[in-house]
Amino acid sequence: MTAGQEIEIWSGSELEQCELVHAGDYLFIPAGVPHVAVNRSTESAEFLGARNDPAANESVVLMPELDNIVP
Repeated sequence: MTAGQEIEIWSGSELEQCELVHAGDYLFIPAGVPHVAVNRSTESAEFLGARNDPAANESVVLMPELDNIVP
């Protein structure tokens, strides 16, 4: 995370795991793991993501059904 107060990264098939991320933190999310970032602050947050898969954009699977299960 490069800027902001704190974001929550929910991950897992049912978004059952939560990591709190702060400015300066590094977070690894394995390929194929569903995840959602949540910023509950009124301050903007920035998180820099990197991938080593040349087809990264093509391998993204949107899962809008998970939006309703974030606590």
